[in-house]
Formats: sequence, C-alpha cells, structure tokens
Amino acid sequence: MPNPRTVALTLAFTAVAGCAYLDADAEPLAPALDEAPPTETTVADEQPSIEEDSETEVSAAPTTTATTLPPTTTIPPPLGVDELILSPEGIGGALLGADPDTVVTYISSILGAPTDDSGWVDPLEFYLCRGTTVRRVEWGVLSAIFGDESDIATGRTHLISWTYGLVDRLGDEPVGLRTPGGLTLGDQIAGLREEFGSVALDEGDADLDIPPSFYVGPTLRGLATGIADDDYVLVIIGGSGCTG
Repeated sequence: MPNPRTVALTLAFTAVAGCAYLDADAEPLAPALDEAPPTETTVADEQPSIEEDSETEVSAAPTTTATTLPPTTTIPPPLGVDELILSPEGIGGALLGADPDTVVTYISSILGAPTDDSGWVDPLEFYLCRGTTVRRVEWGVLSAIFGDESDIATGRTHLISWTYGLVDRLGDEPVGLRTPGGLTLGDQIAGLREEFGSVALDEGDADLDIPPSFYVGPTLRGLATGIADDDYVLVIIGGSGCTG
C-alpha cells in the first residue's frame, strides 16, 4: 500500500508543474495520444528506383544506326546522234582508216543495228572504187563505205568514206547528224559558206540526171537542190576512194 505522504507529495508536484504552463487565458491542451507500442521495422536492401508519374509518358531516346552504303559507280549517259559529228576526218569517233568491225560496232551503239549490209563485194558492184573489195553498211540514210585502198591506207580493209542523206529521202532517219559547225540536211547553201568559207558549186546536168553539187575539199562534198544561197543541202559525203 503506498505511503500517504508520498502520494500527497506527488499530487502537489503535479499541480505546481501544471500551473507553470497555464494561465487564465490559455486554451486547454488537447489530450495526449496513447503512444503506440514500438514495432520492429525491417529495412530492405536499398535498390535504385525510378519514380513514375502516371500522367507522364516516359520514352526511350531514339537510337541511330550507322549505315554503310556500297560504293557508287557513275554510269555515263548513252551516246546520242550529237556524238556522230560529220567531218572530213570521219563520223564522230569513227575516223577514216579505222577498222571496219570497230566502226560498225561504234555506230551501231548509237543508231542501233544496221538496216543493210552488203558484205564484201567487187568494187564495181555499186561504186567505182579503188582496190579489190568493198563493203557498204547502212543505218537508214547514213552509210559507211569500207575498202582495201584509199588515200589513207592500202592493202587492208578500212573506212574509206561515209554518206549522209539520199536525194529523194530528205527527212528520213537518222535525223540530226551535223557538221562541226552545226550544218545538217535541209540547211541552205548559205550555211555552207558561213561554216567553210570558200565553197565550189556545180549546177549539174538535169538531162544526164546529175544533181547540183558542192565541194568543200577532197574529203568533204555533197549534193544540193541548186547553187543559189537559198537552195538547200540534200547529201553530205566525207572521205575518198569511191566515185558514184
């Protein structure tokens, strides 16, 4: 049983202690909460965490993959008729004196397969030519003449001359072949003078069926509708070795 004196002292001490914090205007304190008994807390190993915002979409950064492309090869554009310049030296890259097969392959790469090939025949077959054999290969109104004798070479077959155009077939394929100065079939005789300067003209003989002609030099000549400046070119011939 507790000592009455001890109980009285305890109550007195409590009363004095309470008066030390309260005055007449002070509000009453809220009742103290019962303390919860201590609980044992287990702390898990810490792991890094990412806080997720339910309203924010998290996306991975885009990845870039380097692509190695194979080396490119530049393919030149196909050759066109502009390549076939009609000159006293030949037809484009096919020069007088060149090998027949090489010339045929070259021109065919631009104009397509020949429209006619005579094969090797006697020189009197269709032209009055020097030598022992001659061959004519045609691409429409363009023809290449090969033989084994000319002012350029003898004893071997080679390109001896070329002819562009036919008197009665103006406008037939292949169209657009030109001289170095741009002259082509259907252009006026005045254009010959502008490009080549001095040009010899022959009015021909209608009774003998010889058309008017022009002469620029030993390896460039042709036929025309007349000899006036406003007459026009019908045929252009390059090279030598045949007549007819």
